Amino acid sequence: MTTRKQYIDKLERQLKEWNKQIDKFQKMAGKETKELKNKYEKRVKDFRKKRMQLQDKLEEIRESSEDTFKKIKGDTDKLWEDVKKRLSEVESIFKVKH
Repeated sequence: MTTRKQYIDKLERQLKEWNKQIDKFQKMAGKETKELKNKYEKRVKDFRKKRMQLQDKLEEIRESSEDTFKKIKGDTDKLWEDVKKRLSEVESIFKVKH
């Protein structure tokens, strides 16, 4: 079973990795057509909104007790999966093109 500390560390690492990926896609989008940039911007906006919600959950977990963590972990896991899905949608824009 994952401890609260392990979960926080894992989530922090993942958020940093996602930020790097979005930065990479941002550079790629700068070289693309207006149509592709528009698709990209819409999906990135959705991704960032969900990522911010996950960041807020991370803060909530940091401030929580072990018992509270256990109660909110399920919701955080669902949000984590949603963020991954949104990033995948951003990534698909570039995969389709290339």
